[in-house]
Amino acid sequence: MLEYSDLPYQFLPPRPNRLIMGLAQWITPGVVLPGKNHRLSAVRIRGKENYLDAAGHEQARFVFMPNHPTHSDPQLMMEVCRQLQVNPAFMAAYDVFARGKIASWMMQRIGAFSVDREGSDRKAMKCATEILTAGRYPLVIFPEGNVYLCNDRVTPFVDGAAFIALRAQKELGSETPVFAVPVSLKYSYAENVRETVLNNLSEIAREFGDQLDRSAPVTDELKRISIKVLVHYLKHHGQPAPQSGLETDELIKESANLLVSSLEDKMNLAARSGDDLTARVRRIRGAIHGIRSDPSREEEHDTASGHADEAMLALRILGYMGGYSASNPTLDRVAETITRLHEDITSKTAGPIGKREALVKICKPIDLREYLGKFKESAREAITGLTANCEDAVQSGINELNEENSLPGSEPF
Repeated sequence: MLEYSDLPYQFLPPRPNRLIMGLAQWITPGVVLPGKNHRLSAVRIRGKENYLDAAGHEQARFVFMPNHPTHSDPQLMMEVCRQLQVNPAFMAAYDVFARGKIASWMMQRIGAFSVDREGSDRKAMKCATEILTAGRYPLVIFPEGNVYLCNDRVTPFVDGAAFIALRAQKELGSETPVFAVPVSLKYSYAENVRETVLNNLSEIAREFGDQLDRSAPVTDELKRISIKVLVHYLKHHGQPAPQSGLETDELIKESANLLVSSLEDKMNLAARSGDDLTARVRRIRGAIHGIRSDPSREEEHDTASGHADEAMLALRILGYMGGYSASNPTLDRVAETITRLHEDITSKTAGPIGKREALVKICKPIDLREYLGKFKESAREAITGLTANCEDAVQSGINELNEENSLPGSEPF
């Protein structure tokens, strides 16, 4: 999970250009997806009829809500929309725009606009709602909010996408339907990349003064090396090593709690009742972002930068809970976990290590007119319910795709 940008935020609106949008869709399947950054040799889509049935409604509007397991997701969704014969608009994190002026210019011309993930971005919300109510373009939003590199397990959706969709439905009224379309994205290796996976883990071990034991189960070695990396970074931030003998999830919780509690003390932030560790980290990061993006508080920026490193470390540590690769050590899962470890260590994007195929399930669209009454009575309940329904649909779709997956990536490591 790569770090967010803390540059002063500036809203970047979409500036859709039909020519550039058409060009992007034309080159995506033959040039972009097979290229070294994505290495996708095939895109297989199920459930097109689900979308087409809903598209038969006159004046229908659509917001696609896919999971966000890899850095290839926007390009894959571009291809999905091409096959559905629509040009989409995208909500994208501001730090993606901040990586280069040319990329930023192109993104705006294909219909992307920025959102500040660390704050309440009213301009982005307003823009998204206007796109839906206008109905010229379907809108793509990734409700997980970040790339987590655990494709088989959906990370909890944040509720911004549901709020935008329901607000647009409220503005349009019951005559014009807005459909939320959950989309399940699954990537799987189409070739045997085990040796490359082991070499990458061996390289990480050497970087931290260790050596990979190739005779041991890969999940045991991955756990052992990951703990060594964890202890190194805790010591770097002045924290003690976690207790020995703890189960993996307890070790993760203890390590993250050390960092979170220390940051709350240093920033005078009292933990809120009922907040879990992830919520506490997000609150800390929101406060840090407020400092670092405020030019009038420049004297605090250096201190806030150090706090940001510790908060991101805590968030990264928490991302390993649940025994993702240990519970089902397929080639795909082990490769993902090692890629994630590499990105967490280097804060640099790691591309795919072999040819992949993308398996896509377009789930049954949800007619948001069914939520109008509840939204008017209790907006919070309606938003929470829609978010949960979309998350469940995406997870169910991934499970279905996995049951049918016979590619090498689905095999035990």
